[in-house]
Amino acid sequence: MQPLPPVERDAFLDAVRGLALVGILAVNLEHLAGVGLYATRHGVSESYLLGREVLAFFFSGKFYTIFSILFGLGLALQYQRFVAAGQDALSLLRRRLGWLLGLGALHGIFLFDGDILGTYAILGLFALRYLGQKQQPWNIARFLLAGYVLMWWFSTSLRAQMPAVGSDEVFAHGSFREVSGVRLETWLYNTPLASLVFGAELVGLFLLGMYLAPRWQTFGQATLWRVVAVGLLVGIPVNLYNAQHPDLQPLRGLGGLAFALVYMALFRLAWPRLGWLHSLQYAGRMPLSNYLLQSAVMSTVFYGYGLGLYGQVHPLWFPLIAVGFVALQVILSRWWLGRFGRGPLEALWRSFTYRAGPRA
Repeated sequence: MQPLPPVERDAFLDAVRGLALVGILAVNLEHLAGVGLYATRHGVSESYLLGREVLAFFFSGKFYTIFSILFGLGLALQYQRFVAAGQDALSLLRRRLGWLLGLGALHGIFLFDGDILGTYAILGLFALRYLGQKQQPWNIARFLLAGYVLMWWFSTSLRAQMPAVGSDEVFAHGSFREVSGVRLETWLYNTPLASLVFGAELVGLFLLGMYLAPRWQTFGQATLWRVVAVGLLVGIPVNLYNAQHPDLQPLRGLGGLAFALVYMALFRLAWPRLGWLHSLQYAGRMPLSNYLLQSAVMSTVFYGYGLGLYGQVHPLWFPLIAVGFVALQVILSRWWLGRFGRGPLEALWRSFTYRAGPRA
């Protein structure tokens, strides 16, 4: 089974992945750059609150939602390709997700303790049972609703009882070994916890992606504008509430889905006129490599074993840093893909997937 050549890939879906990389980095910087320590050192000013509110309203929960939908959509498309090639699709996908879990562990221990790859791998293995079936909207809604209830319960009742893992002082001043020790403890703790707390929501988003896989290209402008209208109607009040509670965001899942669908629908509507943003597809063609590169660079910039800027950067800068860095990744990705065809980690992941099985 050969990877899709560029002419057969969907440039829009790749560009959406590239767009999601911007939002994910902006949100991850809250942790990577030590937003809590910044408040301790510099005080909770109006501009600080504005920065947190901007991130909560426009970014938090929106872009992992987009990635989750695309993850499910990608599983469905890969399943179809494997079946069409006469291969054991489920075995290949299990192997692929198993290697993703390993990559997530390495990412979480050595680069960023906020890793979500391990959670995606665990929940993806569960979601495989739904491939090849007709996706029912009520089943998707059931998972999502359960996820939103769990998120509310966790945010308002359970989070305060959770033991603290890690320390701002370790991230700000610790050696690579000390920080990695904290990251190991956090990854081992957070990955199963996130699979439980976010599991229903993420599975629901995966199933939504599977549902959209054969349909999304058929949606006309009228349908997309209805998605925008409903998404704004639900998303504006919900995300205003989340912005007033940036450290809890009990309705993050619902607000994230509402705005994620708005962003995707608007991006689709404007796609023919967004020629300058089509370049995002290059970053989106190698999302795993770019996601880990973001963690590698930003942890080196902010943590004590690198430039030591942890707790020193105002949160209003996070979206601008994200836009600038992903713009650089677009340039690097275009250069890399022009020479090697696929991202370095994507190539390694594919090699691991097929190493123990037949190739077509």
